[in-house]
Amino acid sequence: MKARLTDYVRANAGAIHLGVYEIPDEFLAKKVISWSTFGSARQANHPFTPLFEPEALAGVDYSKLTLARTAEALIERLDNGACHGCHQAGSTAGIHFIGLDDSATSPLNRIEVGISPHLHAEIPRREAWLQETVEGREANGFRPLSFAPPAAWKDTGEIAYTPAEPTMPCLVPEDAARFGNSWQCGAGTVCTPIATATGVKAKLAQCLLPKESRNIFSGHPCLTGTIASDTGQPFNDRYKVTGQFAAFAPAISRTAYICRPPKIGVPGGFAYRGCDAKDLAFSAFKAGKPMPSEICGLVGGKKFDICVATNNFDQCLGGAVNRGNRPACSADHFCREDYMCQSAAVRHARCRQGQGDRLLLADLFPVPDAHRQPCDAWTNTARANMSAGFGAATEE
Repeated sequence: MKARLTDYVRANAGAIHLGVYEIPDEFLAKKVISWSTFGSARQANHPFTPLFEPEALAGVDYSKLTLARTAEALIERLDNGACHGCHQAGSTAGIHFIGLDDSATSPLNRIEVGISPHLHAEIPRREAWLQETVEGREANGFRPLSFAPPAAWKDTGEIAYTPAEPTMPCLVPEDAARFGNSWQCGAGTVCTPIATATGVKAKLAQCLLPKESRNIFSGHPCLTGTIASDTGQPFNDRYKVTGQFAAFAPAISRTAYICRPPKIGVPGGFAYRGCDAKDLAFSAFKAGKPMPSEICGLVGGKKFDICVATNNFDQCLGGAVNRGNRPACSADHFCREDYMCQSAAVRHARCRQGQGDRLLLADLFPVPDAHRQPCDAWTNTARANMSAGFGAATEE
């Protein structure tokens, strides 16, 4: 079977390069599991790497391929085309098209950001393909790597990637040389690998702030690690945190960042802090100015709820769901229409998307302005809910 698969890859290298291939059923897995902690570096998420040595694909004419210029790059292209390889290439399992929740969804479990960074990059490609097809031109069928940033699709068939934003994936120079038409990190960031692994050839990295930078923001990774791969059973690999390079506060603070560990589900640690007075007043949001790199919020863990801005769980949740016993809200919170306390930061996140209550992990990352909605949508929802029988709740 390996020989037949090798023959298939060699014969279809051009289609694999374009991302429009379909591997025969006999080679396909029935079930796969992706692993998120330092996910882009784990051999379990690189299913083709253990199968092929570069020498096995040495006869392919890579001079005609604009993306995969070497056998190592073609193997990485295959890894990225697998389910778990595609999902974990960005280390966040972030390929989804959930969409915004409708009005029937509980406000305690509402999605704030319904599409992933991958889809943000995919939409311009599909728009360009559709425009070319409508105009009767031969459409560019090339599909970029799943972790590539958005690109401008030109009439000549070429594409020009936009610079990757902070925390987005990138290729270190050694690997970028194997690929054609790569991209660069923007916004004062540097392509930085945070994990190494045995048995994995490509060193996927992230566009991160320089280690000496003071411009840290919530969502920035903060840990480095190593992974000892188990070639026979990749899911039995072991990872080890080897260092910390950001967010050194010993405890939650309103001014300094603390580093959350990978065990809560974040791939390389997670920097966060509490809200300060400027955050609660949204002073960083200026008309006509770029969106700030973060909005105040605390995410992750079993205790995550709508009142985490002050960690005042008991006051906000104790008896709060009993609408006949309205709790008193702290100074930087207001009382929602269902009589539960809510922070101003979470309300702002709600305004951005039109509905919803929670400030989710995805809300800490840049969202294009086209996907934001005016606060009137939130106001109208609140009025409708109160008219439906929640009573004359007022903001405090």
